[in-house]
This record gives sequence, structure tokens and C-alpha cells, in this order.
Amino acid sequence: MDTVKSNPDNARKQTDTGRRSFIWKVGAGMSAVLAATVPAIAKPVFNSNKKSKTGIEVLSRQINILENEKSIRKLHRIYEDSLDKEMYNDVLDMFTADAEVIFNGGLFKGKRGVKRLFCENFSSGRTGRRIDPAPGLELSPERQQDMVEVAPDQKSAKARFSYSIQAGIPMDSDSVLVKMARLHGEGVYKWWEGGIYEASYIKNTRDGNWKIKRLEYRTLSRADYKPGMSYAKPISIQPFSKVYPDDPAGPDKLV
Repeated sequence: MDTVKSNPDNARKQTDTGRRSFIWKVGAGMSAVLAATVPAIAKPVFNSNKKSKTGIEVLSRQINILENEKSIRKLHRIYEDSLDKEMYNDVLDMFTADAEVIFNGGLFKGKRGVKRLFCENFSSGRTGRRIDPAPGLELSPERQQDMVEVAPDQKSAKARFSYSIQAGIPMDSDSVLVKMARLHGEGVYKWWEGGIYEASYIKNTRDGNWKIKRLEYRTLSRADYKPGMSYAKPISIQPFSKVYPDDPAGPDKLV
């Protein structure tokens, strides 16, 4: 009986063939697994980008709101500085054409009304200069806190600011002393008043600047006080009693 001799070359070929078959099967299986997992991997990456984009938009909106708040506070400072320097005509440019201002029981409407308030009432009484609060009549810490709130569309805003100013009215007298005082730019009965004022603003879509739409002075206290005095005596001031044109410098409406 002939003995069949094993051929080493044939054995190696069979081994290589089996190995390649095994690698191919494993590779095919891995490819199938990867193919099945790619969509699952890709989807979270897409969501991450979407969330990132949304986060950037939210951050950008918050930055814009802060910038708008900053612009409104700047407008407020300019407003107060103009009154402090008695630049009443400059104040008019800070209001919208249909603005409203409430002061001392009177409502002043539109540019003409606002002009009567600042260029006639405030000017004649030298009202608006900043002075320190009268002793013993300071606002509480809660009322001293300013606030600016910009609307979500960033086209309007509301604000609340505390104020401490000198107010006054011309002395109603024909005495020689009063006449002499008027010649020297005086003849004005002055007092201190403090409180808060509430304002609403509108943003000009053309130039992006803010203007005052409505302003209401909420006076909380008045006193016979001048800077340097160590005491203050609370006083009462008569509100507006006549409207325009009966009072040439009066408000459009009593409130």
C-alpha cells in the first residue's frame, strides 16, 4: 500500500486560505457593525452643532440687550447733565415727537408741551440742578436702586431712576427787592425735592438711538433746603391748577 506523503506547501496554502476566509468574515462583520452605528454617532454630532448655534444666538442677544441698557443709562446721564447745566433746549432732542412728561400734577404732551415744561417752567424756576438729598429725607436703599429693562424685541425699554434736584418757581411779587433780584438772575423761590422717575423709551430703527417716550416724576418729598444747610424743613408745593392756554406755561392736562 502506497503511503501518501503530505506536502508542506499544500498545508500552508490551506492554512492561508482559512485565515483569509476568517479575516474576511470578521472584516465584513465589523463593517456591518460600523455601518449600523454611523447614523447613531452622526446624529449626536449634528445636535451638538445645533445646540452650539442656538447658544451663540442666545449669547449674542444677551450682549445686545446689555449694550442697549448701557445706551439708555448713557442717555439718562446726558439728560441729567443737561438739566444740571440748564441746557433746557438740548433736553428737547432727547424726546420723541409724541412724548409725554408728568411733573407736579401736570401732563405735558408732544414736543410743544415738553418745550413748555423745560424751556418755560424749568428754565424760569432754574429747576433740575443736581444737589445732595436733604438731611433726614434721603431715599431708602430700595428706592435708590436704578433699573433698566429692555423688551425682548429690543425696540422699547422701561427704566426707573432716583433723583435729587433743586426745583423752583419765580417769586410772584412786584416788590423792589424781588425786581432787583430778577436783574441778577434770581428772584426765584427754590427748594429741594427728591423721588424717583419712571421712563419708557423707544429705539429709532434708522439710527439705533434711544429716545424718551414717556417720563413721570414721582416726587416723594420736598424741603426748604439749600446745599450747605445742616437742616431741612419739609414743605408743600401747590401743583399745577390751570392748563394751557389758560396758563401759557401750563400743562395740557391735570393729573
